[in-house]
Amino acid sequence: MQTILVLITFSIAAGFLLKKFVWNPIFEARQNSSGTLDGGKTKCGKKDCGCH
Repeated sequence: MQTILVLITFSIAAGFLLKKFVWNPIFEARQNSSGTLDGGKTKCGKKDCGCH
């Protein structure tokens, strides 16, 4: 019984770490592409800001 609980706990922890450090950075990098030249660090320069 104790071995099963340890395996479940380890699986949950490993899944959490994979989701946090592998899964999310891959898909957030694809979604956060911006239209500015410096990667979205400026307030102006996006296509829809109305300043150009």
